Amino acid sequence: MSVTSVLREEPFHLVERPLEPSGVVVEAWGELDIATAPELRERLTTMIDAGVSRVVVDLRPVSFLDSVALAALLHASTRMGDAGRMAVVVDRDSCVRLIFEVAGMPQCLDVFETLEDAAAHVG
Repeated sequence: MSVTSVLREEPFHLVERPLEPSGVVVEAWGELDIATAPELRERLTTMIDAGVSRVVVDLRPVSFLDSVALAALLHASTRMGDAGRMAVVVDRDSCVRLIFEVAGMPQCLDVFETLEDAAAHVG
C-alpha cells in the first residue's frame, strides 16, 4: 500500500435522510471546499425552495472546509428566513470546529455536537 492511498480521504459526497415532519438531515463527507461547496449550496437551496422547513447539516464526517463552504451554510440559513430552522452538527475536537470558532460561525448559525441535539432544536 502506498503512502498516497493511506492519506487519501473519502471522496466528497452528500447523504440525505428524512427528518419528520418536513425536515431533512444532510450529511456531508470528505472535503467541503471551493470545488465541492457549490454542490452543498445547490442541494440546500433546492430543498428550501421545495418547502423543506427543517434542516440539519451534519459535518462530523467532513475532514476540511473553507470559506466557500461557510458561505454556503450561511446562504442556506438566510434563505430559510423565519419560515424554517437550520442547525449544524460539528464534532467538539475537530478541525471543522476550530474553523467554525475562528470564523465566528457559532454566532451566526445554531451549532451542536450531536445529531440528536440538532434535530431537537429544529423540531
